[in-house]
Amino acid sequence: MLVPTPRLLMAAIAGIAPIVITGPYNRGLWVAFIWLAGVVLAACIDGWFAWPSRKVTWTREHDPKLSLGVWNEVRLTLDNRSQRVLRFRARDAVPRLLIADAPTADASCREGSSWVLRYRVLPLHRGDYTFPSLAVRYLGPLGLVWFQQTVRVVTESKVYPDITAVRTYETLLLRGHLEELGMRRARLRGSGTAFERLREYTPDDEFRCIDWKATARRHKPIAVDYETERSQSVFFALDSGRLMSTRIPLPDQNGGSGAPSETKEILPRRHSPVPALSRLDYSVNAATLLAFVSQSRGDRVGLVAFSDRVLRFVAAAPGRRQFLKLTSSLYDLEPEQSEADYGVGLGYLAARLQRRCLIAVFTDVAGREAGDSLIANVVYLARRHLVLVVTLRDPGVESIARQKPDTSEKVYTRAVGRFLLDNREQTLRHLRARGILTLDVSADEISSSVINRYLEIKARAQL
Repeated sequence: MLVPTPRLLMAAIAGIAPIVITGPYNRGLWVAFIWLAGVVLAACIDGWFAWPSRKVTWTREHDPKLSLGVWNEVRLTLDNRSQRVLRFRARDAVPRLLIADAPTADASCREGSSWVLRYRVLPLHRGDYTFPSLAVRYLGPLGLVWFQQTVRVVTESKVYPDITAVRTYETLLLRGHLEELGMRRARLRGSGTAFERLREYTPDDEFRCIDWKATARRHKPIAVDYETERSQSVFFALDSGRLMSTRIPLPDQNGGSGAPSETKEILPRRHSPVPALSRLDYSVNAATLLAFVSQSRGDRVGLVAFSDRVLRFVAAAPGRRQFLKLTSSLYDLEPEQSEADYGVGLGYLAARLQRRCLIAVFTDVAGREAGDSLIANVVYLARRHLVLVVTLRDPGVESIARQKPDTSEKVYTRAVGRFLLDNREQTLRHLRARGILTLDVSADEISSSVINRYLEIKARAQL
């Protein structure tokens, strides 16, 4: 397909001058015909030379597993093995539910060389995605026309929970800089129940950590170190009901709530004004990172996801292979439009657990009836297991509850917001009064807070 350029239009318009100079009407028609025929012929010749040869190839490269809620790089590569310089415009086709950062380019590529376009995509939904063909326009040597071509470069990818957080954790762990992720040092000397080593007593040690038998044998103060037990079980219970479909804006780069500033600038019109993830997405990201940390410390990890029925169940097991199994089970998990039945989900889990384990319940608290059901089932589960209830604050509701009402409608809206927050706090207070661990945090803190609480539980041997 040939597309005219402004230069071609200017060349056609330039024929007015010789037509006017010619004079007589009949001669003017002949001059116009010859001029336009020459312009069309030049355009066809230009389009013929703009046609790319088979030695021009395009490839697209990206991670087959994209991470949810973070920027992922995509690379388009042009390999020009022809004998001429290519001037072109390229636009990659991005799947509808991915936000793209500059997937277009206007460039040139010398003969026998390559050219690369790097851009980023921001996934807002987990699942399977297909990158379709890309559109390219090649400019002819005279600059009169573009030759437009659709290049079939179809690639597929899966949007997983935030795997980049796992890679970042590994890197910072090796460097000893986990504080950059908001994580505290988890190991408390003398805590835990598993023997690690004997060493000389120092003035900084607690008096109770002295091993008196070893002290008597060596005739000097000897301290004993314990480490946290390994091969314990950690389960994630993911509420996938209607309330978990509520979307919360992505945290900004300064740690607040809202869309990143760079995202707002390139957000396409077809998307909502602020990119956001569902409560379930944030919970899945936090559970994925916790699963990685748990298995790396020798614990067994498993999960159950439920709404009014059990959606996913993975029995607890140790190792990296189990972590990959969990992420594969979670990448296409979506919230359902039904109310969560805690009796079904937590009851299903309780019936299959023989050993005491840590159960992290990721859910939302709204309404007295749902809160009472959560309390009853969690308290029953806590008879044999250690339960941590993780909830995510909604900045929208908190903003409504704090607003200054100046109209009757805002008074009503503020009252509803306060009612929801009061019910939420009442449910969490009842859980704490019954000895249940709770964690109520904002979206940008959920992953680090869950990891810190897990490490604290391990260090204090609460499990």
